Amino acid sequence: MLAIGTQMNKLIWVVDSPFSRSIKWLMLQREMDHSEDLLTWDTLKSDRLLLEHNPKLQVPTLITKEEVLSDSLLIILRLLGHDWHRTTDAKLFRLGDCDFEATLIFLFRANLLERQFGLSQNSDFMREAGVTNYQKGVDVLLDHLLVNTGKVEMNVGLVLVFSMVLIARFIGQSDAMHDYRLEELLQLNDVLAADPYYQELAQNYTGHQGQQWPFFLVA
Repeated sequence: MLAIGTQMNKLIWVVDSPFSRSIKWLMLQREMDHSEDLLTWDTLKSDRLLLEHNPKLQVPTLITKEEVLSDSLLIILRLLGHDWHRTTDAKLFRLGDCDFEATLIFLFRANLLERQFGLSQNSDFMREAGVTNYQKGVDVLLDHLLVNTGKVEMNVGLVLVFSMVLIARFIGQSDAMHDYRLEELLQLNDVLAADPYYQELAQNYTGHQGQQWPFFLVA
C-alpha cells in the first residue's frame, strides 16, 4: 500500500468529478498529508501540471514521490490494498463506475440535444434511457448492496455511488427520478452527513469555483 505521511503527495482533482470527490474523501479519511491542484472543467484543459503528468487529462491524478497514479481505482488499491476489491464497498464503486456513469451519459446527451435542437424524439429517448437506468441502479443499490440503509459502512465506494446519484438527480430534470425511493436515499444521505470527513469535504468545497453538483440530497 502507498505510504502515508509524505509531503510529496499532490492530488489533482475537480470538485464536480464524482471520482475526484471519492478520492479526496479517502485521502481525508486516511489523514494522508497532501497538497492539491484544484481545477475546474475549464481550467483542466490548460493545466500544465496535469498535462505534464497525465497527458490524457484525467482526474483525479495523484502524484507521489514514487509514481503517478492516474486512475481512481488504482489510487484506491494503492491506499487500501487489493483485498478491498472483494468487499461490498468495491461493488458499490463498480455500480457507480458502470451503471450510474451510463446514466449520466444518457442524461448529459439528452440535455445537449435539447439545447441544440429543442425537445425531440431523440432527446426524449435519451432521457427515458437515463431515467430507467437510474431507477435500476437505485434498485441494485438499495435491494442488493445496501439492504439496511441504517447500517452502512462509510467508505470510498459509497462516496462515489452517492455522488453519482446526486449528479443524476440534479441533471435529470425528472420527477420520476426525484421521487424514486427518496425516503431510503435520504437515510443514506444521513450516513454521509454524519461522517466528519465528508462534512469537511462538503464544507470546504461547497461554493468553490466551478462547483455545481450538490453534496447532499434535498427532499
